[in-house]
Amino acid sequence: MELTTTEIKLLQYLSDGQFYSGKQLALEFGVSRTTIWNYLKNLEKFGIDFHAVKGKGTRLAKPIELLNKQLILEGLSPESSKFISQLELLTSLPSTSKYLLQKNQSQKLNSGMVCIAEMQTSGKGRLGRAWVSPFAQNLYISFLWNFKTGIGALSGLSLACGIAVCHALKNIGLNGHALKWPNDILFEDKKLAGILVEIQGESQDEYTAIVGIGINCNMTAQEANQINQPWTDIKKAILGKPFSRNALASELIGQVLKVLSAFESEGLKPLLPEWNKYDACKDKNVKIIAGTTSSLGVAKGVTELGELKLLNSVGEIEHITSGEVSLRLE
Repeated sequence: MELTTTEIKLLQYLSDGQFYSGKQLALEFGVSRTTIWNYLKNLEKFGIDFHAVKGKGTRLAKPIELLNKQLILEGLSPESSKFISQLELLTSLPSTSKYLLQKNQSQKLNSGMVCIAEMQTSGKGRLGRAWVSPFAQNLYISFLWNFKTGIGALSGLSLACGIAVCHALKNIGLNGHALKWPNDILFEDKKLAGILVEIQGESQDEYTAIVGIGINCNMTAQEANQINQPWTDIKKAILGKPFSRNALASELIGQVLKVLSAFESEGLKPLLPEWNKYDACKDKNVKIIAGTTSSLGVAKGVTELGELKLLNSVGEIEHITSGEVSLRLE
């Protein structure tokens, strides 16, 4: 499901949040007022709310910033630009990661392929959980990178990418965010962003990693009703200061691709000091849940392979792999 070029231009025209009459819009776009009405009705199918007032016209219920491929690419540093092989920006997809997985199955993609969508209809996080992905409110982005290494060497990849996300958030002005093992970014103990790494195996020594990242940017209360855990977004976290989704996309692409490029040869080890700096669980009581069983302990950081170091009740350190387990702060 894609918006037409005219519908995107109409959204951009209305993005300032001002009122425009049907007559004004019809003249601006060279179509009938009925056609404008049909455009607006189609835009509503994407969850876009309009506010109509008799005698004043129609405006967006709140101003929005659409993602712009040219602006995102222009926002990349020269160093980051050399890592990106292709950027696809689409209106709506079931999932940006699924899109790259399927595309790579039909035709081998080069490392540095990036896909962004304004909206996901079947976004997901770890353990099959749904990721709420409304139109033009957040950032949904996936990266593809090919690794010529054993799959065991990729075990800390989600943690490394989490550090990249933290750096990108800091560079747009956010402070106080933290990492929750293995793949969440928190602000004031509420979920701000999440990471999901999926691996495609070509052979024993060649694997493709798809790194999907979702960042809450400016979520409406209506969409937030679908989220079943404490959450926040960038707008709340930076106390209403202006920020740009396009600038965030550029920062995120640059930081993540830099990590992906270095990870095969360097692994997680060089990034452990950064992980420790952002670690939300270090020296705190946590519960590890695996299916119907759970265990308690104190988090003591992570290993070079991305395992959680858990101090158990008898004073021993256990190494917990992410797999099908989840962690809760007690």
